[in-house]
Amino acid sequence: MKRLFLVGLLCITSVAHADEPPLWKVIIGEAVSEGYEGLYAVCCVAKNRLNKGMSLGLVAANRKDLDRFVQKQGVKYERMAKEIVQLVFKERNYDSTEGATHFENLEEFPVPEWASKLKVVKKIKRHTFYR
Repeated sequence: MKRLFLVGLLCITSVAHADEPPLWKVIIGEAVSEGYEGLYAVCCVAKNRLNKGMSLGLVAANRKDLDRFVQKQGVKYERMAKEIVQLVFKERNYDSTEGATHFENLEEFPVPEWASKLKVVKKIKRHTFYR
């Protein structure tokens, strides 16, 4: 488990592949409007997914305009997101999502098909978290 954790941390804090953005940018793309609490929760989901051997699966990683979007958010959010990634990927750090591996903003998007197979474990800001 420790080895998977270390490999996951190396992959997400830097760039795993030339075409994949670092996790700090992806969580900004997913949840910047949710502030610190929302960014932290999305990062917890990323860690939970990696620890279970799942793909990262965050849609913002595929945004064509992610770099431009992140830049527009400002240095404040860049620093915040980088700090969150460091905190979440330290052992024994608090998981605000109670082990969630999925999430969706149900205020803007319909309930996804995959959600029927999972249990709602938490609602943080506009995101509903599933396990």
